[in-house]
Amino acid sequence: MDSQIPQEIIRQRQRKRLIRIGIIGGVCATLFIILVSVLRSGIDASSLTTASADRGALEVSVTASGKIVPLYEEIIASPVASKVLEVYKKSGEQLQEGDPILRLDLDATNTDFERQRDELEMKASKIDQQRSNVRTQLSEMAMQVRIDSMRLQRSQVQLRNERYLDSIGASTPDKIRQAELELAVQAMQYEQLKLKYVNLQATTQADVRVMELDYNIARKNFALASKTMGDAQVRSPRAATLTWVNDQIGSTVAQGAQLAIVSDLNHFKVEAEISDSYADKVTPGNRAIVEIGSEKLTGMVGNVVPAVANGIIKFTVTLDRNDASKLRSGLKADVFVINSVKDDVVRLPNRSYYHGPGNYELWVIADGVARKRNVVLGESSYEHVEVVEGLKPGETVIVSDMSRYKNESKLKIRQ
Repeated sequence: MDSQIPQEIIRQRQRKRLIRIGIIGGVCATLFIILVSVLRSGIDASSLTTASADRGALEVSVTASGKIVPLYEEIIASPVASKVLEVYKKSGEQLQEGDPILRLDLDATNTDFERQRDELEMKASKIDQQRSNVRTQLSEMAMQVRIDSMRLQRSQVQLRNERYLDSIGASTPDKIRQAELELAVQAMQYEQLKLKYVNLQATTQADVRVMELDYNIARKNFALASKTMGDAQVRSPRAATLTWVNDQIGSTVAQGAQLAIVSDLNHFKVEAEISDSYADKVTPGNRAIVEIGSEKLTGMVGNVVPAVANGIIKFTVTLDRNDASKLRSGLKADVFVINSVKDDVVRLPNRSYYHGPGNYELWVIADGVARKRNVVLGESSYEHVEVVEGLKPGETVIVSDMSRYKNESKLKIRQ
C-alpha cells in the first residue's frame, strides 16, 4: 500500500515551486523593463521627416490668408425706380457682350425722356430767336449811329459856312452861336447813341449767354437721361457668367437696387487679409506667392485698403497666371508677401514646426543618434526659415512632430 507523504515534504515542494515562479516572474519583469527602455530611447528612421540646413538667400515674407475671387465682377444696378417685366437669362448662363438679361418697365422714364427732349428743342429755338432779335436790334442801332454821325458832320459844315459868311460880312454873331450850339447838341446826341449801342451789344450778348448756359444744362440733363435710358436696357457689359439675377417678375426695384451680377469665371485674383501689425510689410508692388494645395502661383500685391477693421487690413494680389486650372472662385489660399531679401544665411525648410522667430528645441541627428538642441530661428520665407544660431550647414534636423518625446534628450535612430 502507498504510504502517505509527510506534510513537511509537501510544504518544501510548495516553497520550491513558489521560488521558481518568483524567479521566472522577476526575469520576465526585468526583460520587459529592458525592452521598454530600449523602445523608448529609440525611433524608426522611416517614421521621421528630416531636413538639412544649408546656406543661401532668404526671401523674407509674411503670411496672409486669402480667397480666390473672379478677376472681374460687376454689379448691375437699376438706374431708375421701376419693376421687372421679363427675365431673359438664368444664373449660371454664359453671356456675350450686349446680351439682354432682363427688361424693366420704362413707361414713366420714357415720358420724362420725351419731355426733356422737347424742352431741349424749345430752348434751342428760343436761342435762335433771341440771336435773330439781337441782330435786328444791333443793326437798327448801328444804322441810327451812322445817321447821327452824318448829322454831326452836317452841323460841322454849317458852322464853318456861318464863320466864312461872317468873315465876309454876310452873317451875324447870333447865327454863329446858334450853329455852335446845334453842333454841341448833335455831338452829345451822337456820343449818347454810341454808348447806347455799346450797352446794347453787352446786354444782348449777356442775355444770349444766359440762354446758352441754360441750354447746355438742359443738354447735359438730356444726355444723362439718354444714358439712363440706355442703362435701363439691362444688358451684359462684356462676355462673362451671370452669377446672380433678380428673377422675381413683377417685383418693384428702387433706383440703385441690384439687378444682376456678372463675373469672369475664367480669370481670377486673390483677396487677402493680414494683421495690421504687418501693415508696413505689405505695400503695392510687393511680390507674392499664392499657395493652393500643392500648387504655387506667383503674383504681385495690388490695391491695399488703407482702412483697418478689427485689427485686419485687406489687399488684393494679381496673379501672373490668372487662368490656372486649379483656380476656383471661393477657394482658400495661403499668401506669402515678400518684403525683403537676405543673402548668405543658414536656413532650414519651412515646415509646421515653425511658429515665428524665437527659441526652439530641435532634434539634430548625428552618428545615428538624435539629440535635442536649442536653436534660435529668425525670419522666414514661404520655403525657408532663417537659422540665427545653433545649427551649421549640412546638419540634419527632424522636422516632423516630436512632441511625444519632449521628456527625452537623446534617441537612437533605428534603420
